[in-house]
Amino acid sequence: MDRKVVEVVAEMQHGVIALGIMNAEQAMTLPSDVDVKISHPDDEPGKTDRFLDRYEFQEMHAYPASLKD
Repeated sequence: MDRKVVEVVAEMQHGVIALGIMNAEQAMTLPSDVDVKISHPDDEPGKTDRFLDRYEFQEMHAYPASLKD
């Protein structure tokens, strides 16, 4: 499993809330009812404004179905 470090944020009604910096596997195991965006893995977490939704990130990394929801 990819141990790339990413930033995870949640989109809320009044803006974006940082959930934290974690590895890619941890980001993909967050509950599916939380609408998260994950920083692009080629960028530095906490310093980028380039984010992918959960599904774009999954496709980019071809995660196993068990982590896809």
